[in-house]
Amino acid sequence: MYDVCQWATAMLAIAFTALLLVSGQRFIEYRLQHEAMTPIVAMATLPR
Repeated sequence: MYDVCQWATAMLAIAFTALLLVSGQRFIEYRLQHEAMTPIVAMATLPR
């Protein structure tokens, strides 16, 4: 019985870790696609 509890706990930990990795990857991809990267310093043009 103790082995079954250990196995279930290990499977739960593996599933939770996989869920965190997948959701983190999707969040990063979403942020990169939908967030416009604005330059901190705008290019200044000199008068000619």
